[in-house]
Amino acid sequence: MFHAKSSFMSMIKRSAKTLASIAVVASFPALADDAAPKFADQGKGWTGALRKEFYGLDQGARIMPYSWIKALKHPDGTGFLDDALGRYGYLPNPDGETPGLPVGFLAAADSGAKEKTFSMTCAACHTRQIEIDGKPIRIDGGPAIVDFGSLLDDMDKALGKVLGDDASFAEFAQAVLGSSPSEDARKQLRQDVVTWFASYDTLIQASLHPKPSDDKRVALPWGPARADCVGMIFNRVTGLDIGKTPNRIIAGNMAPADAPVRNLRLECIRARLDAMAWLRAKW
Repeated sequence: MFHAKSSFMSMIKRSAKTLASIAVVASFPALADDAAPKFADQGKGWTGALRKEFYGLDQGARIMPYSWIKALKHPDGTGFLDDALGRYGYLPNPDGETPGLPVGFLAAADSGAKEKTFSMTCAACHTRQIEIDGKPIRIDGGPAIVDFGSLLDDMDKALGKVLGDDASFAEFAQAVLGSSPSEDARKQLRQDVVTWFASYDTLIQASLHPKPSDDKRVALPWGPARADCVGMIFNRVTGLDIGKTPNRIIAGNMAPADAPVRNLRLECIRARLDAMAWLRAKW
């Protein structure tokens, strides 16, 4: 069970004060460095076992089938997971249960599901890594320097290309279904992607590429270490899965996610830790 220790916050604050007295240079590209980090001393209550659970605890978020994200390609031909999402600033997690996924991501298994699902947790945006004298220091609970907006946008573009280009779909289908998929399997996969993409693309376009009065879409890049999570959550909750069939989308409920802020510090997620502990005890 994931426990929130009462002394956890005071220990983090003491560590943070020590680090604040050191000249620190944080570099976005360096976040993907494979060098093993040194973990900031956050007290005896924060054990390696708790850290591992925090990094990969399934919190119910579901993005897409895991086989899809493994098959997706960037415009340069590299796979989405070739660098473990390091190009977006996410941190390596060599001890994770799913090899090749960074801190805060997992391949989640649902009861009765045929395959696992690419999933995200709070740790993805709330684990910080900095450099001191060229050595990586990991601070669990710190605001991550990640480009979440670009990750969301790039997944949308990649799946859009899969549906819009026959050669891209053929390569995608082979990666997902195997070397010799049947025509029925290919048709079903395309329909599954079309259904998924209808909701996801509507969410991304309304949130990150809204149409102003001239009906032309504009980009709202959040940039590293910033995200409008409140706007995205509101759009997801009020715009998807509650409308009329067949797609159950209410696009008119969505608004531009144009208020990106820094990821929360540890003090702000203490309530989440307590809530997680309560939920685990309850269920």
